[in-house]
Amino acid sequence: MADSPDGIYDKGVIDPGFPAKNPTQSFWLTEPCEISKLRSPWPEETVDIVVIGSGMTAASLINTLYSKQPNLNVTILEARDLCSGATGRNGGHIKAMSPGAWFERAEKFGVQEAVRIMEYEHSHLKEMAACIRDNDINCDLDEVEGLDVYYDEKVFRYACDAVEDMRQHAPSLGAIYAIYTTKEELEARNISQPCFGAIGMPAASMWPYKMVTSLLDKMVRENGLSIQTNTLVTAVYDEDDKDFAVVKTDRGEIRAKHVVHATNAWASRLVPELRPFVSPVRANVQRQVPELPEAERSKRRFGSSWWSRYGEHDYEYMIQRPDGAYILGRSGTGRRATADDSTVDFLPHAHLQGVTPKIFDFGTKDVKRRECEVGPR
Repeated sequence: MADSPDGIYDKGVIDPGFPAKNPTQSFWLTEPCEISKLRSPWPEETVDIVVIGSGMTAASLINTLYSKQPNLNVTILEARDLCSGATGRNGGHIKAMSPGAWFERAEKFGVQEAVRIMEYEHSHLKEMAACIRDNDINCDLDEVEGLDVYYDEKVFRYACDAVEDMRQHAPSLGAIYAIYTTKEELEARNISQPCFGAIGMPAASMWPYKMVTSLLDKMVRENGLSIQTNTLVTAVYDEDDKDFAVVKTDRGEIRAKHVVHATNAWASRLVPELRPFVSPVRANVQRQVPELPEAERSKRRFGSSWWSRYGEHDYEYMIQRPDGAYILGRSGTGRRATADDSTVDFLPHAHLQGVTPKIFDFGTKDVKRRECEVGPR
């Protein structure tokens, strides 16, 4: 949202436009899959479903649909190469939000519904890990402890109070979290001062692009999923007297009984009435590689994912890859409300480079920094 408290954004409603033709290069896209540029035979007859977008949402939805109706006629339309949007440009986390979200949800929806939301959010880790294993997907799944590390005492106390409140109302939910405050507990998790404490929970990291593209590849082979990459959708026409919509692209038109918009930041381009509610924000992510031999880097792996919280809505996130490199990002200051991922924001990247030696130093301050990706959310 353009008026979100999560950063300093442009004011007003944002038209995301169409995906940039020259996006920045993401680390996750450095090993493209075999179907990254796939163009299946063009559908001449009316299809059951057109899905616009080819990221996590699209793959999850289509996988679920095929589990119920394997013979559905589904077509994916992607403006660029496969999975080139936010799923191919994120931090690689599988982790729930801050426990502090409990109070906001309980106030807005009531305690019972807040419990359901929190439990649903945590269930994603189990479901995604099961999906990866059941489909034998090689995407570097690494189940670790997720750590919210707090650098603001008030925010830490707020999160701790939320955990205690959850334990009162829903003991099984509250039991998911572990609170660490002693020097020994923090040092055992490679957390250095001056943080005020940390809260742990189950989490994981992975290579998101490889998970999604592996699922899509399987559905192409087993279900006949049609994929049209580098095919820009310019409009969708839906008339009341017709039992299909017309999806107009720069390569022709497709008729579809159902159309799903799974384009994240770009959704309001084709559905303008969403613009007051869905506004794109450019997030910034870096891959940082310590100047050490890979074998030495791998030894320094610390076995957790991090969210460094300076405020309830002000944080960075970080995972460590199997080769010892770090993926870290977000940075609230200086983020822009835009869907343009062809450039980076100076302040967020300067911040991410500067904060690493102060917070994320695990044995060396000599880091070769490589800006790797930027993507709208």
